[in-house]
This record gives sequence, C-alpha cells and structure tokens, in this order.
Amino acid sequence: MKNKLSKFTEFANELYPHELDYLLGIQKFEHPENLKILNLINYNVKNPHNTIPFDTFIDKRRYSYVKNWIETSLQARDVDLFYDWLIGYEKRVLTDIIQVNEEKELLKKAKEIDPTHYYFIRFYELMRYYRDYLIIRNRTDYYWTIESFLKTYQAPYQTAIDLNTRVNRATEDIVGQYFQSQTESRQWEEFLQQVFFNKEIDGYTRYRAAVRLTYMYYNYRDFSNLRSIYEELDRSFQAGIFYSRRILANYYANRAMMHSKLGEPELAEKYGSLSIQHENSDFIFYLLNLCGVLLKSKKNKEALQIMQKSIPQLRKTANYYYRIGFAAFYIRTLNANQMHAEAVDYAETFHSSYKKEINKNRWHLFYNTYFQALSLNENFGKILSLSRRYNLVEKEKQQIGEARYLPILLWYTTLADYMEGNISAKTLEQTIVWSCRMLVENNYRIRKIKDLLDELAPFAPEILHSIIQQTQLYKLKI
Repeated sequence: MKNKLSKFTEFANELYPHELDYLLGIQKFEHPENLKILNLINYNVKNPHNTIPFDTFIDKRRYSYVKNWIETSLQARDVDLFYDWLIGYEKRVLTDIIQVNEEKELLKKAKEIDPTHYYFIRFYELMRYYRDYLIIRNRTDYYWTIESFLKTYQAPYQTAIDLNTRVNRATEDIVGQYFQSQTESRQWEEFLQQVFFNKEIDGYTRYRAAVRLTYMYYNYRDFSNLRSIYEELDRSFQAGIFYSRRILANYYANRAMMHSKLGEPELAEKYGSLSIQHENSDFIFYLLNLCGVLLKSKKNKEALQIMQKSIPQLRKTANYYYRIGFAAFYIRTLNANQMHAEAVDYAETFHSSYKKEINKNRWHLFYNTYFQALSLNENFGKILSLSRRYNLVEKEKQQIGEARYLPILLWYTTLADYMEGNISAKTLEQTIVWSCRMLVENNYRIRKIKDLLDELAPFAPEILHSIIQQTQLYKLKI
C-alpha cells in the first residue's frame, strides 16, 4: 500500500492548480471518499510547502478510480490531444484509409463541435476534406449530414479566417516593434481585446489575441492593462477553456513575469515555480523568468541551485536566444552569490565561443551582466575595451527612451572611464543625470533606474548619492 500511495502522491503532486479547479467544478462523485481524495489533492497542490499525506485506510481502489477519472476528464478537455486526433483523422481522410468506425466518430464530433471550439477552424476544414471524400464515392448516406454542418457554420468559419488574417497583420507590427523600436503597435489594442473577450468565436483565435496583447503590453511596459487579460484567462482555465498543460505552463510563466514587473514577488515566485513543473520546448525561457524573480527577492542560493541543475537541459537546445539568456542570468546569479571570479570566467568563456551570436541576438542583456561581473572584479579596462570594440554605447543610445532599454552599458562604461581616471566626477554625474532625463517616466522605469543606481553605488558612493538627489529634483521620483 505504501508503494501504491507513493505513486499516487507523485501523480497528484504533478497536477496544476487550474486543473484541480476545473475538476472540482465538474465532479459528481457519489462516494464521499472520492471527493475527500480530490479535495486533499487540491489542498496539497495549492499548498506545496505544507502538504498532508493521503489516508492509507481508504481502499486503494478509490485512489485508482480517482486517478483514472482525473486523467480521463482532463484528456477530454485537452486541446493539444484533440489536435493530435484531428491531424490523424485528416491524414486518414486524405490518404483514403479511414475506417467505418472512424467515420462514425467523425459524424459524432460534427454534432458536438460548434464555432466556439478551440480548433473549430481546423475541424471545419477536415469536414470539407471528408465531404470531398464522400461525394467522389457517391456516399450520400453521410454526405448530407456533413454538407449541413458546412453550410450551417460557413459564416462563422469565414469570420474566424478573416479575424486570423488581421491577427497576423497585428503580429507583424507587434513583433516588429520589439526588433525595430520606431514601429508602433498600439493601434491593434482595441481589435485584439475585442477578439479575446468575444466568447462567440473559436478558442484558438481568442488565445492568439491574448498572446499578442501580452507581447504588445510588454513592448510598452503596460503591465496594469495586462492584468485584466490574465484575470480573464484565469477564469477560462478554471472552466476548462483553452486547456492543455502546454498552454497552462506558458500562462504561469507570463503571469510570473507580470507579477514581477508589478512588484508582487510572492505571486511571481508562485507562478514561476509552476511554469517549470514540467519540461517542454520553452523550459529554459520559463527557468530564466523564475531565476529573475528569485534574484529580485534575494533568494540567491535558490536561484543558483536551479540554474546549475538545469545546465543539462541547456545543452539540448540549439536556440541561441535561450542560450545567451541562460548565460546572462547565470553570470548575474554567480555575482549575486559573491562568486565574482567564477562569473567573469564563465562570461569570458561564453563570449569567446559565441561572439557572433551574442552581437546578433541578445547583446544588451549579455554585456549588461558581463560588465557587472567585470566591475565587481575591478576590471574596468576590459569594460572599456569591449565597449569600444563592439560600439556598444552607440548601439544602446539608439534605444534610449524606448520601452525595452535602459542606459546600462552607458553607465557602466562611463563609470569605468571614471574609475580608470579618464573623466572627472562631474562628467560622470552629468552623463548619468542626462540619460535619466531622456527616459519616459513610469513606475517600471523608476524602479529599474533606482535598482541600477543602487548596483553602481558601491563603486562611487558619494557621486551616486549626488546623482540620486539630482534625479529627484528632475521629478524622476527615484
């Protein structure tokens, strides 16, 4: 019994909170012990640091029944599993190998699926393939049922196609804004909100709109408006809408980022931990989110343990965006744990191996942490050498005032010039104060500016104190 319950406990602990919310909402258990087990799973999942062991006196068959019921109930709502089913049937129809029992299942699905289904668009297209399959074979027995489905939902299908075409155009502007700071994307906000909050259209289109709103709000650092999107997603997941473990993990990672930006560290850590509960193709990205949250909360040892434990996963990815992000956060984590020499060694080794990729992809993030490590090792000459060799300050100046950048490299380079005796204290002050005034004033920037000034303060405390006073006079509210 002990081994059985240990396996059940492992299964239960892997469930997500929103899965439990949905399961509790649909359960109709007649036996009280089934509900008792489900309630305890719910408590343990939502209180991972204060769990209660399962009752060994309950018949083990109850645990087996609940486990099977959970798996069956979640699989029935899983949009990723439905997509796998859909692709399989599409292949069967197009290659003329569909069987009689499978055709009956298609007819059954046609009676169940409407324009609000997550993959309504793809199912509608499958029905068109199937209609062609039937008509060429003079199969009038099933043909009229499928033809009726297609005619009934032709208008909603066309609407969904048109909406996705507009979402694609919005995507070009939104993603383009990330890479080209002069591009604007706010003009798509109202349209995307209308799509997302419209419960009469398919889930796939609605969720695409939510993802693009997330991207757009991050471009503008508008985290307050982002909250309403995630509150609606929260309600949807509780109701089993948009459900798959992949989508939930992505949702948890994005919520972690949002709460972190809004200065809500406990919620950020909670959702960040949930996002890395299972490995997927975006695991490294979710890991870095959590690492950033832990560092902000001064949980430096925890962050280091997580990063070091995840190095094997890093080796599996060929995505340089993730690799460079991991390297930057690992350097910062080593610095936070007072391992400054190790941080410089790691940074130099990585930079030597991936110079081209760094300067093409995430140069600002990487050199930020690299300069931090060099400063902590008092290697200011190396900062100046790197900054000039790769023209980093000029590249950064082109982005100052945009949502994504703060003048971190400018400040580190100017500080290095001061520490090397190349410029005066007055020039250091003027440079930093000038760049502060160039920034748009919002709460996120204010916090980041203060964090950066605090980061530099140990190297020239009197000067940095003077800078803080001056920036307050310029109403930057630091």
